[in-house]
Amino acid sequence: MKKEIGSEFHKIPFENGNGFNMPLSGYLVFSGRTAIETVLKDINEANKAILPSYCCDSMIEPFKRLGIEVSFYQVEFEDGLKIELEISEDIDILLWCNYFGFNVSMPDLTEFIKRGGVIIEDITHSLLSRISFHTQSHYLVASLRKWEPIYCGGYCAKAGGGIHNIPKKAPKLEFLECKKKAMELKNEYLAYPEPKKKKKFLQMFEESNRWIADNYSGISIDSWSKDYLDHVNIKAQRSIRYNNAMVLYKSLRGKARFLFRASDMDCPLFVPILLENREEVKQILIENHIYCPIHWPRPRGANSYLYEKELSLICDQRYDEEDMERIVSILSPLL
Repeated sequence: MKKEIGSEFHKIPFENGNGFNMPLSGYLVFSGRTAIETVLKDINEANKAILPSYCCDSMIEPFKRLGIEVSFYQVEFEDGLKIELEISEDIDILLWCNYFGFNVSMPDLTEFIKRGGVIIEDITHSLLSRISFHTQSHYLVASLRKWEPIYCGGYCAKAGGGIHNIPKKAPKLEFLECKKKAMELKNEYLAYPEPKKKKKFLQMFEESNRWIADNYSGISIDSWSKDYLDHVNIKAQRSIRYNNAMVLYKSLRGKARFLFRASDMDCPLFVPILLENREEVKQILIENHIYCPIHWPRPRGANSYLYEKELSLICDQRYDEEDMERIVSILSPLL
């Protein structure tokens, strides 16, 4: 069977690196949702927030849980990513989202800040970028599981200060054991493919992801995940991701419709492309054991052309140039 590319991380030994160097001194928590909730509780008095229309439902949920009304500013594609930001006077919080590790400038928000507006920047996608956040932002949040084979992990920080009431409660042992076993089973499956084993670890990943979604409030990161993050080799990971992404760009130039120019790339989480026949293409990739995610399922109330067209091409540190050429060989005839 062909090597499987993509999907959830399997269990990977500790790297010999200096670990994550977070952009601001902050806190490690259970998940990205936990990070957003922690920041919102620190802000305390807020009634209405504006979020990007192109985002994940997990970014919206903590606002709703805390009773903060949510509206959206438009994020679309018109020969590149286009952001139309209009902030009404009743908006207390702006959530800015970086996309896929490519450079997108934040507009001048001086007037919003002067009237007491608070900017939260979700740096999940730019976490490994050399310039990972904008200096106007008051708070930073991120999900760490998108980058590394850890059980759980989120990050939050406040510019120029500390955050009150950081979660201290450890994740439940049942969750950690479930996630650990799923990653170990996938490791075994990659070495010796067995359909029953795959079905089992997929069920366990689904169960652990559901637990994260339902039980994120007030929980910290686990000790094993924190230890793993302390040993990752960020320099090597940046290099691998960038080189893999450039193979995709060079090989698919003139065929794929890229969401970003290669010149705007810093450290890519994925390489996003736009497809009119996305579901058909995605299914053919799956049939060839290549699992490229979609960002994201459309949340209720949010609208963007990108939800129906975007496909994220894999380029992470698990893979090399040969793997990228395999993706190209399957994808290229479909474009």
